[in-house]
Amino acid sequence: MTDHAQQPASRRERREQERETLHNTVVARRDARRAERARAARLDKVRKIAFGGIVVAVLAVGTYLAFGDFLRRPADAASSGIIDVQSSMAGFTPSEIDVTAGQTVTFKWWTQDAAPHLTGGVHTMVSPDLGLNEQLPAESTKMVTWTVPNKPGTYDVWCESCCGGKDAPQMHGKIVVKPSSASIGAPVA
Repeated sequence: MTDHAQQPASRRERREQERETLHNTVVARRDARRAERARAARLDKVRKIAFGGIVVAVLAVGTYLAFGDFLRRPADAASSGIIDVQSSMAGFTPSEIDVTAGQTVTFKWWTQDAAPHLTGGVHTMVSPDLGLNEQLPAESTKMVTWTVPNKPGTYDVWCESCCGGKDAPQMHGKIVVKPSSASIGAPVA
């Protein structure tokens, strides 16, 4: 037998077959491009989700490292009448402390900062107007008992040994001395 049965008999049929073959090739390429674009879009979406997850994880770790000290603050100080004060590279926490003139107060002063970050390996709490000049070794807790001067007002307190010392705004705090109930209404001499 001859190959005449497999090949189109006329020129017209051959052209039609060539067009159909060309059309099928074009359709197959188009479908392949669409499938590749869909795969790339899925991969892009997965990459964006993974990147978002990494960003969230990095921010969470950074937040924990930056503010972890605040999460681990001792809880016993408020119930015992002791004022809990933390020194860190960010300054004093709380940044403002209210006390009453003439009272004796106790600070539970603590830090988790390491010695290499501190000049002389200590934080300081300095306020000449209030008679405060204390040192706290790195990574430690110290009880500081202090008699508040009988001078109501708002006083600056700072750390001289960290992050620029007195010149660094973040290393300052305030102690607000409120008048005692005995001095309210007392005659002024």
